Amino acid sequence: MQIIIVGCGKVGSTLAEQLSREDNDVTVLDINGQRVEQLVNELDIMGYIGSGISFDTLMEAGVKKADLLIAVTGSDELNLMCCLIAKKAGDCLTIARVRNPEYSRETEFLKKELGLAMVINPELTAAGEAARVLRLPTAISVEVFAKGKVEVLKFRIKPDSPLCRMEIQEIGPKLKSDILVCVVERGGEIIIPNGTFVLQERDNVYVAGAQKKRRNFLSVSASAPDR
Repeated sequence: MQIIIVGCGKVGSTLAEQLSREDNDVTVLDINGQRVEQLVNELDIMGYIGSGISFDTLMEAGVKKADLLIAVTGSDELNLMCCLIAKKAGDCLTIARVRNPEYSRETEFLKKELGLAMVINPELTAAGEAARVLRLPTAISVEVFAKGKVEVLKFRIKPDSPLCRMEIQEIGPKLKSDILVCVVERGGEIIIPNGTFVLQERDNVYVAGAQKKRRNFLSVSASAPDR
């Protein structure tokens, strides 16, 4: 893919590095010439010095042929304007970094009216993840699906856990917990377990269920993770 990244701060630099490693044709754009030069030299990519809201600069950077433009400067307004101009100048997908909570509440409106493929807010995402982990402190990780309606929890079975050496079909009756064990990771192998599958120490277990039932399950399973 031909990708233009507007903004060479921490987020932009990380994106440029990752996307260039995946064999994408990456071009960076920033008003800070030193940042542009550094990324161009380190990653062997194209770079242009200028503003992301300059039509001429975007055209020079190749917006006409670009498949995707990602605007991640420190200004929400500049990111949104940059995506709007890019959408009008070319026919690429656009992604804007938007950190202002007021804008974040209008994500669907912004996507529709400005033709954005995606609005990202790394800080809000990180805060949401922290809140989920704090709400479920015994979980190693919390993955969210279906726009937040479904959460799949991952935790590790410790030697003193009541789940250790227990068959999956025994979890409901013995722990009075109505959850679904989706996947078990054991020794690098991914297993889709049946009812007679026996859980063992250090298994990484992925479970899904209603929020209250998940909390009850984690509290009785007492499987604090190794951090």
